[in-house]
Amino acid sequence: MRLVVIGGVAAGTKAASRARRLDPDLEITIYQEEAETSISECGLPYLLSGVVESRSDLIARTPEDFAGKDIEVLVRHRVEKISAEDKKLTVENLTTGERFEDSYDRLIISTGATANLPPIDGADLDGVFTLRFLRDTDAIQEYIKKHSSRKAAVIGGGYIGLEVAENLKELGMEVAIVEVVDRVANAYGPEVSKKVAEHLKEKGVSVDTCERVEEMVGQDGRVRAIRFNGEELEAELVVFGIGIKPCVGLAEDAGAKIGATGAIQVDKYLRTNLPDVWAAGDCAESTDLVTGEASWAPLGDTANQMGRVAGTNAARNSSDDEALEFPGVLGTGVFKVFDLRVAKTGLSAEAAENAGFEVVTASVDAGDTAGYYPGDGKTFVKLIADGATGRLLGAEVAGRKADKYVDICATAIWGRLSYPDLVNLDLAYAPPFGPVLSPVISAASVLANKIETANEGVRAAE
Repeated sequence: MRLVVIGGVAAGTKAASRARRLDPDLEITIYQEEAETSISECGLPYLLSGVVESRSDLIARTPEDFAGKDIEVLVRHRVEKISAEDKKLTVENLTTGERFEDSYDRLIISTGATANLPPIDGADLDGVFTLRFLRDTDAIQEYIKKHSSRKAAVIGGGYIGLEVAENLKELGMEVAIVEVVDRVANAYGPEVSKKVAEHLKEKGVSVDTCERVEEMVGQDGRVRAIRFNGEELEAELVVFGIGIKPCVGLAEDAGAKIGATGAIQVDKYLRTNLPDVWAAGDCAESTDLVTGEASWAPLGDTANQMGRVAGTNAARNSSDDEALEFPGVLGTGVFKVFDLRVAKTGLSAEAAENAGFEVVTASVDAGDTAGYYPGDGKTFVKLIADGATGRLLGAEVAGRKADKYVDICATAIWGRLSYPDLVNLDLAYAPPFGPVLSPVISAASVLANKIETANEGVRAAE
């Protein structure tokens, strides 16, 4: 029995490793277009600045490591075509140009996602980059070293843009962020976005919002400025961080259904509509656990979890009664920009309203240690709930312990807890670790007052 995996970053390598553990006799091959397997893409911005000292630190396992587990990994090989009818693949060796045919009994598609680069004049100039793979980091570092670049523009104020801006600033560069919408970190509510923007300015990063970049201005084939709103901003280096899109062309050409999110449509077992073909990772859809609707969550931990499910089911090829399910996602995420930690889970207030919930929000600015304990810091917590049932729908956190508090909220949403449950949570307390009542409990108490005042009591979510 032969299993082929297309894509060898997070989901693909996890799937292959899981399949090997379950079936020691399975023949497994991974085709990987990039030169490195099993890389941590989330660490790329920190490699730019040297916080991560070596590119090898971001490579979890090499082809030789996989060979030791009897998994064949062929890097710099691109699958050009899937013929689902006869289970054939057309593959190109990108090093030699050779094309050949392969076959499979079971197939996992984990082709990931690619960085967006809009059709802007001058985007092909030297010094204009996206950041998605190790080769991108290599190219940016080499360019900075070669040209002694001192002024950088980052296009986009989302996760990647903010992390890149921080790490370029750590290199001593002048950094400007240009964002097309009205605020940075716009996946969050305005309260958190404002805190991020203020912190960026404190650290010397300029922020221009509501600005659409019109052109990259070049000189001698290299970028020297960006133009927006009729003005030029000097930039010797430009990095686009305006999001990513799922790589679905190969699957779509083979007849795989593409969902409303633009990613490959899968069932709860991560099967596609093609026979004996699964999909996992950034190329595949999931289900939003709050709304029950299709969702696309291109996150590293989600890709690993999906890879485990796809690898299990491809190895066993079990009936529905025995197959492993992937339950869905909350989109829980955390990032830092300089000294500020920011996190979210579940729905934003806007998304909850769009989903038809009766939205009630509550927020607090609370200490993250006892007030008398040295080094007291502040944490902002915003809870989003359904006023009709009291059920928690989402949370946003900004502060040095954002990861801790958002994980509490993610667990609460996963368990379908309501605000009375949150008010009465039994959480750890000692002065060095937090106030006597966790900021999550404090925010839930505010939420309780709002909902109970409006509804004169509300039943707990079922």
